[in-house]
Amino acid sequence: MARKREGDDFENSEVFLEVQGALARKIKRIREDNKISQRQLAQIADISGPHYGLIEAGVGNVSLLVLVKIAEALGVTVSDLFEGVGGVKSGADSAIMRLVAGLERVEMHLTRRRDEFARFADEMKDFMKEYREDRGAPSASAAEGGPEPVRKTPRQPKGRREEG
Repeated sequence: MARKREGDDFENSEVFLEVQGALARKIKRIREDNKISQRQLAQIADISGPHYGLIEAGVGNVSLLVLVKIAEALGVTVSDLFEGVGGVKSGADSAIMRLVAGLERVEMHLTRRRDEFARFADEMKDFMKEYREDRGAPSASAAEGGPEPVRKTPRQPKGRREEG
């Protein structure tokens, strides 16, 4: 029975998958900047189209030989492919990146909602203005200092009953 080596799980680790994905995105960005299709790049690099597609999708394992071919086809060095890829990140860094992305989505949603609430407030002000004009009532902004507060008159204490 073949014994599993200690490093065999690394290929499924979060670190490996992040580096693989970052490398794939970098290759794709450079390819698109050069206005080259996937098919053209695969032909220039002399690798199969499906294999290149898997590499750029971040799921294909890439050998050093294939990396050299891709770099040459793109007109860059192999080290250029890894520039800015980042490499090893902690689980906390990854969680923070996911959290920041989620917060950006929440921020966009709240911005849209704020605009909706502002529009609603404007419509409510217009409605109230028209309503007051139709009824001949003064608007709240017309009175100095706003509307007159409602005041309760104090109750007088009841007098004692006289026994008789």
